[in-house]
Amino acid sequence: MHMKTGVFVGRFQPFHDGHKKCIEKILEDCDKCIVLSRDTQRSEKNPFEFEKCKAMIRSQFPDESQVSVMRIDDPDSKLSVYIGRDVGYELIQLDEKTEAISATDIRKKLYAGADKEFKENPHPLEQ
Repeated sequence: MHMKTGVFVGRFQPFHDGHKKCIEKILEDCDKCIVLSRDTQRSEKNPFEFEKCKAMIRSQFPDESQVSVMRIDDPDSKLSVYIGRDVGYELIQLDEKTEAISATDIRKKLYAGADKEFKENPHPLEQ
């Protein structure tokens, strides 16, 4: 028996309902989803380390046999994803409300709610 596997690539900064619905859509058609999380240098646009992103994904999809989360090293945030011909590749299309979810807006609300801006090292070691 062959298992069908879907692959989903992203930064997940942060992981949100749109990402969740994409994985759920993949799992409607596939037995397993491999999430490739881009591990980027921390910045205002990428405030979360890979392990935090993985934990956010895992909190929604705890079954590691169904959803695996793998790291892609992308320190300069310059990864481009290419696909070959139109053979076995699908575009996930979700409802309009979900498509409108913006991780940029979510990050802005996180910073505003904390009444601070992103800091490269928010907890420097005290000497």
